[in-house]
Amino acid sequence: MKLTLKKGREVRLLALILFVITTAIGLIPPTAMAQSVSLPPLPDPALLTDPVFARPGYAQVALPFAGRTRYLLSVEINPAQGLLYGRARVLFVNRTGGTLSSVIFRLYPNHPVHGNRQMKINSVQVNGAAAAGNVLDPEGTVYEVPLSSAIPSGSGVTFDFEYTISLPGGSFYYLSEPLPLVAVYDYSGWRQEVATKGLDYAYNESALFAVNLRAPTEAQTRFVGALKGAVDNLDGTTTYTIVTGPVRNFVIIQARGWGSFELNAAVPIHVLYSGDLSVAQQIGEIAVNAFNYFDANFGAYPYAAFDLVVMRFPSGGEEYPSLVFVNNAEGFRYRRFITAHEVAHQWFYGIAGNDILRNAWLDESLVQVASYLMYLKTQYGSVNAAEEYWTHVMTWYNRIQVVRPINTALEDFTDFADYMSTIYGGGAVFMRELAETMGVDAFIAGLGDYVRAVNLEIGSPCGFYFAMQNRATVDLRSMFRDRVGITC
Repeated sequence: MKLTLKKGREVRLLALILFVITTAIGLIPPTAMAQSVSLPPLPDPALLTDPVFARPGYAQVALPFAGRTRYLLSVEINPAQGLLYGRARVLFVNRTGGTLSSVIFRLYPNHPVHGNRQMKINSVQVNGAAAAGNVLDPEGTVYEVPLSSAIPSGSGVTFDFEYTISLPGGSFYYLSEPLPLVAVYDYSGWRQEVATKGLDYAYNESALFAVNLRAPTEAQTRFVGALKGAVDNLDGTTTYTIVTGPVRNFVIIQARGWGSFELNAAVPIHVLYSGDLSVAQQIGEIAVNAFNYFDANFGAYPYAAFDLVVMRFPSGGEEYPSLVFVNNAEGFRYRRFITAHEVAHQWFYGIAGNDILRNAWLDESLVQVASYLMYLKTQYGSVNAAEEYWTHVMTWYNRIQVVRPINTALEDFTDFADYMSTIYGGGAVFMRELAETMGVDAFIAGLGDYVRAVNLEIGSPCGFYFAMQNRATVDLRSMFRDRVGITC
């Protein structure tokens, strides 16, 4: 029997058959399915300055950021489909000092460190009207959205994105920068580097985030920011409402079967861990000592709590505002070193921000010496400071092949080893010599002055120099010229 159809009906029937087949075997791309997902509502913009994020007495730190670019985020983590579904409303404010005809966003989940493109923009609207964005780099990390009419400095525009991010899968993973983020705009224009020679690649300014996140209830969900509320849903998920305060990065963590406990420091420290409980407790105690020392000497930590994720972490650790990862796989001396280092990042990177791609020493070199000072000035004592902590610093210093100014941009290093030996080794050695030149107490006071002066903004090499010079009784210009490579 032969079936005959008119040409138009043949095309429609063929299309229907292809749709059914490709859906059945999973060939319809995830982005095509994203439109049918019902996401949580976007948070109320009033939550952006809700004081739940803040340590008592520090809610006011959000106020300077209320008139800048802010982010409202609605997210669902769907392990069955292997996707994060997201909607982001970006309340953009033009602070460039000039007129803009387009805005550049960074899609950091597409950075080469993740192996392949994981983030796909499904749609974008500008002030409620459909727009078409353009990917500007081969990796897919730079995304330009043209504006229908140019906006002057001080004006605002609302962007709405719908997007998906591929989930890594497994019993543990974390999603760093899971939304389109406005690129930094500075004297050189929009920052579009795809940094690959160092450990850090996401350079952002501090901003306010409010997030509604729906995730499986069975998972242990952690994030940058404070929990405003949580609602268990009938489908086995929980919707978390999160308020971050001013932070420069956002991350979501999913873990299953891990342990947790809480410690008391200047603020509560929440510990999420895998592996040996006694090791996690040991790392937690080190974190308490380090946190209290930095909080007392470099300026008050402004957030309500601090999260410590203890696990086998390949790079040793990683920092986010109000949250760090610490490796538990090495021996006690290394654990003490890396814990102090990562906790110190809450001050040097978190509160005192820096251009991590051009002035990496302003967090990594300062963290190295700050942790050394914590050893020197607390119960760990001078012997442990010299023999234990400084041994790790000198490991990097002794690998220097080419002597460079520590104010060398990431792209100007030969490779990762060149970067690490100069910034983590040479920068730390310079900082210790600077402390000995000024006097250790004057140096500690200068570090505190610098943190308070930057105060969640982006610090500069000359800003650091002046903070030190104001505390010194000797002229530091030649040291900074010869070793740092700056003249202020």
